[in-house]
Amino acid sequence: MNLAYYSNYVTIVEEGSLTGASRKLRIAQPALSNQIKALETAYGARLFHRGARRLELTDAGQILYEKAKWMLEVETEARNEIASGFGGTKGTLKIGITSSFENERLMDALTAFADRFPDAEVKVYEAELPELIKKLQNGKVEAIFVRPIKSDVENLAVLYTRPDTLVAVYKPGAFFADEPEGETTFERLSTLPLSMLERSLPAFTNAFREKGLTLSPKFVSTRMQVALSWARAGKAVALAPKSATEELGFNDLAEKTVRDNDLLVPAMTVIAQKRKYRSHIVNNFLLLLSERYGFEYREPAEGPDNGKEE
Repeated sequence: MNLAYYSNYVTIVEEGSLTGASRKLRIAQPALSNQIKALETAYGARLFHRGARRLELTDAGQILYEKAKWMLEVETEARNEIASGFGGTKGTLKIGITSSFENERLMDALTAFADRFPDAEVKVYEAELPELIKKLQNGKVEAIFVRPIKSDVENLAVLYTRPDTLVAVYKPGAFFADEPEGETTFERLSTLPLSMLERSLPAFTNAFREKGLTLSPKFVSTRMQVALSWARAGKAVALAPKSATEELGFNDLAEKTVRDNDLLVPAMTVIAQKRKYRSHIVNNFLLLLSERYGFEYREPAEGPDNGKEE
């Protein structure tokens, strides 16, 4: 099928009518109508509901619309990467993050990437982990930034995982004013108003229960910034990864390590397609990211034959 048919089809869908698409593409309506018929014949399904004033997609039409956009995007990326001499200076950097992922250094790295490669585009997709894994496997994104996953996934490579420490974060001078610095315990925390993330609540509840304590948090939030803001206001002690105060700009707060805990504190993990499936543009970004996070990353070989495994 002529790739131009797919491009025109996307325009027809997005314009909502043959008239609008004809005007935008400067192609006669009968020609566009014939292209739709050719696509319907090729796929053996109707793409639009007939009779509506505005074109409405059938289920088959919606599927083809999404796939057509993807095919056109792949073609554009291929042209850009080839035109850039395999240097990864053009094209689209596509990364994914989970809805709960918050990291200032990632934004710093993206900003530095935009400065270093001004001709490149950047797309950041936010989704939950299962959807991000699917996007990574089918090439819709090339690297994701998530909390650790528990098992290996085919064709994916874990490039970096940073461990972290659970700390109790509080406003200086509040709650622990007469206590020595350094550590605190679940027993002590059980007497204080606590702030925490909603997703961490089950793990914290179990940790307190194992010590014969009841967890009754004062503030529960879906965003780490909010949980830490309660601590900054002096209203609570926030339970958080140690890195959160630095990365989210809460360096003004004091903190104590939580003693005798077996909790696995969420750590940032960088997962990407294996090298032979990655574009030069994402390799350039991962190299830049490694400079900021301090993990080893081998620069890919130049030219089109860099598809060997790491």
